[in-house]
Amino acid sequence: MKVKRILAVVKMETIRIFAEPLTLVFTLLLVPVFILIFGLTMGSNYGWHEDYTIFEIMVPGLLAYGCLLTILDVASSVAGGRELGLQRRINTTPLTSTEYISSQIISYTIKPLLQLLLGLGMALIVGYRPANTAVGYLLVIVFLVILTFCCVGLGLITATFAKSAGGASGLAFIFIVPQQIFATFIPPEFMGAGTFKWIFPSFYATDGLGLIFAGTPLTDSRIWIRLGILFAISIVIYVIGIFVYEKNKNK
Repeated sequence: MKVKRILAVVKMETIRIFAEPLTLVFTLLLVPVFILIFGLTMGSNYGWHEDYTIFEIMVPGLLAYGCLLTILDVASSVAGGRELGLQRRINTTPLTSTEYISSQIISYTIKPLLQLLLGLGMALIVGYRPANTAVGYLLVIVFLVILTFCCVGLGLITATFAKSAGGASGLAFIFIVPQQIFATFIPPEFMGAGTFKWIFPSFYATDGLGLIFAGTPLTDSRIWIRLGILFAISIVIYVIGIFVYEKNKNK
């Protein structure tokens, strides 16, 4: 695997990502705007828990939801590239599928990290005060990077069944909406779906972030169990994504 080839594609893809108005307005700024709205409207409402406001409970899930939008980005990018014949041109270069997908992962990890900075910054502005340490913030980044890794795989799977970038954007919500409703900023217990939360990778990221932000000691096994499960799920989905991409890249 050639690092120079990967970095060249990362540069090209990153420029393309941030040149897209949809990325800047929808997938990059949507979560910070949600945080602003929910912080102003629910920052003093304790309707879900006697010790934490609704907004404080929602923040970890909102950050995880930002990663889920990577599914839409990757699906529309890969399907759109295939529609324009980009994949056929890539097939004529020395770039391998592993190198191409690795470049996608790196490129699409940048946006969630920017979302994290914007989202946490906005949360602090409207009064959110997480109890974690500097090391805790690093672990938050690890959780979100792994979830993004998982979402790249889901995006590749989605693109397999789409004939166009627009179709891929619509299909992406098959993976996004259930996780949004049952395993991110709305606690699944309040949706009557607590039993199903365990099947969604976003749950493990959301719950892990919630524990960290609440000041749970980083030696607590619950944090590391959730990180381990999220990593395992992500590896499986990534492998499936690579397989279906490789199988269908010449179509």
